Amino acid sequence: MSIEFGQSVPQQLFAVSDEEFLQSLQWKSKPTGDLMKGAQAGDLKRFCKGLSSQLKSIAKQKRAGKQAAGMLWSTLWSDESVDETCRTSDLINLIRSASSQLVPGKKKSKASKGKKSPELSWDEISRLLTGWIDQISAADPLQPYELLLLIELLENLGSRLAPATLISVWRTCLFSAVTLCFKLEETDFSELLEDQVALISGELPWRAGLLFSDISGAKNFRQLGQQNLRDSFFDRTDTDGTPHADFFPRLDYWLITLTRATYAGQIWGKQLWDREAHERFQYSVEKIVAACDARGQIAVCPTHAVSHLELLSAAAAVSGLPSRSAERLYLKSLQAVKKRTGFFIQAEGCPSSQSDWAAQALMRNYWSDSSNLLVVSWNAELPVISLTALGKKLLQGVWDFSLTVNGETVTGDGEWSCVCWNSDEDADYLELSMELDSGFRLERQLLLPRNQHFAFLSDIVTVTEAASIEYRSILPVSAELAGMVDSETHELTLKTKGLTARVFPIGLPQERDFFQPGSLTYNEQHQLILQQQAAEATALYVPLIIDWEPDLKRKAADWTRLTVSESGKISSRDEAAGHRLRIGSHQLLVYRSLKKAEHARAVLGHHTSYESVIGRFDTNGDLNPLLFVE
Repeated sequence: MSIEFGQSVPQQLFAVSDEEFLQSLQWKSKPTGDLMKGAQAGDLKRFCKGLSSQLKSIAKQKRAGKQAAGMLWSTLWSDESVDETCRTSDLINLIRSASSQLVPGKKKSKASKGKKSPELSWDEISRLLTGWIDQISAADPLQPYELLLLIELLENLGSRLAPATLISVWRTCLFSAVTLCFKLEETDFSELLEDQVALISGELPWRAGLLFSDISGAKNFRQLGQQNLRDSFFDRTDTDGTPHADFFPRLDYWLITLTRATYAGQIWGKQLWDREAHERFQYSVEKIVAACDARGQIAVCPTHAVSHLELLSAAAAVSGLPSRSAERLYLKSLQAVKKRTGFFIQAEGCPSSQSDWAAQALMRNYWSDSSNLLVVSWNAELPVISLTALGKKLLQGVWDFSLTVNGETVTGDGEWSCVCWNSDEDADYLELSMELDSGFRLERQLLLPRNQHFAFLSDIVTVTEAASIEYRSILPVSAELAGMVDSETHELTLKTKGLTARVFPIGLPQERDFFQPGSLTYNEQHQLILQQQAAEATALYVPLIIDWEPDLKRKAADWTRLTVSESGKISSRDEAAGHRLRIGSHQLLVYRSLKKAEHARAVLGHHTSYESVIGRFDTNGDLNPLLFVE
């Protein structure tokens, strides 16, 4: 009977003595040193001496590294990503107790030196760990996450365990890893989440292959894990590193696995990524950091066990991003113990990005704790939107809609696509489109200026022939905000501490009128609902402006629908739409062509052949464009 990676493991080896188990090991080369020679001779003392020396060296490297505080027990970051049994929970609790004694970078103060010793001594930890290992059997083997926990425990404090406990943990891990290696290709991953597949098929083989590198076949197992991680990473990211929107609900768990595996390779002196993969991993970390708001949370990704800020700081460092990069400086400022307020970080390039393949767009004006951030994904039936204004969460969730045409409900197939993306020094702009039933069409516009504090959102409904159209746009507002409706106009205000956002439905008349259809409301489900109607029309434009400029929050505002003309003839409202919003001395123009024109159209003295125009008027009445769309 023998033990090596890639071969079936005789089950009777599970119950043999430690001496017999060690003597059955097949080494990759002729045995040398205390570890291999001790095992070959069945000399437990000599084997334990060699193993302790190896693990002590690894533990020293991990504790001395710059990322020690964040990465030492990073396997615990995944404790909510798997279904925990009572046994797994017991191991997690035991490791947490042990980890509290190994906090790098912290020295005991004079006051604490006289205090009593920790609740658990190393002998007690060894005893409890031995009891836990005794629960493992051939019929009830180690679970993948338990194996990963024990591998990290051996790396961090294996040399501190009692010799008998160390050997017991080591052989249990080896038996489990060799078994996994033999069965991995036959494992059914269809019921598992993507990040768990990456952990089991990628990180575990990679980590186990590093720990047991002297065992025959371990190199092949390690390389299999390396290839699986690379394939998983490349399959789920665009060429610029943007993760696919399908992955955002568990993006943190996926990034945890990649970060841990990368770090483990650095500690053991084996690089996980080749040059191409490493470059893309850096790009991916940059994209995810750019989606991190001022609270340190990744937009459109729920927070799980680990702090997103802690994870991103570790990932940025492990990936090799320069310490003076905008991403690293931004995370450092957010993570500072004495948190800076009002910080601003200069950067050469713009962090905004968009990917058709990933079905995701990110718009950020600058790196600051008071920045504006708009993240949109359109991989599902409805787009998901996250808007942070001056560092405060404003919108978060599914952007829903309802549409009736001639009294009949109209739906779509949920296949959204990006039809326009533009990013420059003035603004970021995204336009989405979806085909509806009966040949109808729904388009959405989103604009976030670079140096102004507002967002422009609109829906455009196009039908095949003149009809009665009734449309509702339903936007998800952060639960932290309170909504207040103006009693005389259709303006609505959203407020929380440090943020006042004024909402202007510029497609509706400013004054409330019982006889005029349409409304803007805010309900108990924290939803903004904008309703507009049109009779005998082939198109309906439903624009909305949310303004949070601090200097304008108390300024008088008014808006109006503008007359649009073509060659001296007034265009109907389903041919072209023009709107003007004034807040104090600031005036904004919004224009959208709903039907192709033969000649340039005029709106408020501005002639244009563009499909969309958004801009501000200066004090001389000249238009300073934020956006032109042909």
